[in-house]
Amino acid sequence: MKGKYLLVFASLCGLASGALGVCMNTLGLFYKPIAEDLGVGIGSVSLTMTIFTIASSFTALIAPKMLKEKVVNIAILVATVLLGGGTFLMAVSSSTLGLYAGSVMRGLGSGMTGFVLITSIINRWYYKSHGLITSISVAFSGIPGVILSPILSSIINNSGWRAGMTVSGILIVLLCLPAVFLVTVSPQTQGLDPYGYEEFLREKEKGNIRTISAEGEFFSYKDKEFILAVLFVIAVCLAASLPNYLPSYAESLNMTSISGIILSVALAGNICSKILFGIVSDKLSAKIAIMSYACICTVALIPLILHGNPLFILIAAFSYNFTASNSSVGISIITSDLFGESNYSKVYPMLSFIGSYAMAFSSAMIGFMFDFFGSYTPIFVAIMVIQISIVLISFNAYRLKKA
Repeated sequence: MKGKYLLVFASLCGLASGALGVCMNTLGLFYKPIAEDLGVGIGSVSLTMTIFTIASSFTALIAPKMLKEKVVNIAILVATVLLGGGTFLMAVSSSTLGLYAGSVMRGLGSGMTGFVLITSIINRWYYKSHGLITSISVAFSGIPGVILSPILSSIINNSGWRAGMTVSGILIVLLCLPAVFLVTVSPQTQGLDPYGYEEFLREKEKGNIRTISAEGEFFSYKDKEFILAVLFVIAVCLAASLPNYLPSYAESLNMTSISGIILSVALAGNICSKILFGIVSDKLSAKIAIMSYACICTVALIPLILHGNPLFILIAAFSYNFTASNSSVGISIITSDLFGESNYSKVYPMLSFIGSYAMAFSSAMIGFMFDFFGSYTPIFVAIMVIQISIVLISFNAYRLKKA
């Protein structure tokens, strides 16, 4: 990959890093420090993620309307201002009300530049290795957490959470700005064919690569496939909120030796799993990738429930965050598999909207459940049941599609 293809790809990775990675995957570091500073419960602070995801769900619904030349770049600029401005507002807030207002701004910006926009542009720009390119782009939502978690933890410990939040705001703006100048809706406007177009057609005829299927088929929201897709999205998004609470989980066990790095380890699992997901999806099938990942996550919860030694807990944190692939790449690819490219822009925003509410509910509920039980064990058991349900739902969704 070279030239314009590489620049667009890099800018999409930047969007995923800024609009999603820094906003969502480092927020767990701030829960406890903010709660202690403002004198509120962790559940009250975790509502910032709930508000963020609800706000993002609305702008994600209109993201397909942004897929027009001369519109997309202005929209990305507006989103960048909202993301940066909301983060800076949170940094200077002295009450939960200010935190919630900043979260609304961040959520609106993230929804405009999140997975709906990123994956829709990828569908138009990259034909060859579609699953791998999607997974790598989405994986960049986890990279800031791996790199920044120890840095932000150090800043928070030495200079306070407000300094850490300010640094986050600066990074968000820097990561999102390149897309304002580099992204276009389709390669044809640049006089180019989609990446790997000719090779894609040759390999497609040989049956060697995964393709977006069911192009042009009739779609209805009453279809059983759509109902199962909705259940799948709800389940994977309910499960996806847990990693943000892992630092708090480690601290609840007085494991200070790992509390500062457990989120980085979990987000490393996020990145590795997404890259591997694309490879498995292209070479085998998305069905195998989704079901395998849900099984891995189920097993990973066992050491967390048993409060094993720190090494086992870190391994479990890495493995459990394979769930991030199912709640991001998995949703995108199962949508294209079940409903086709022609229906993608209709179905995916709706599924994203539903998933945002599921994640918003889960983000708040986990915090309040911990405040109520004083332990994460009941939470882990509930999420284990959800992971098992993901296996059953995805199996039946693909079975119906074949029928």
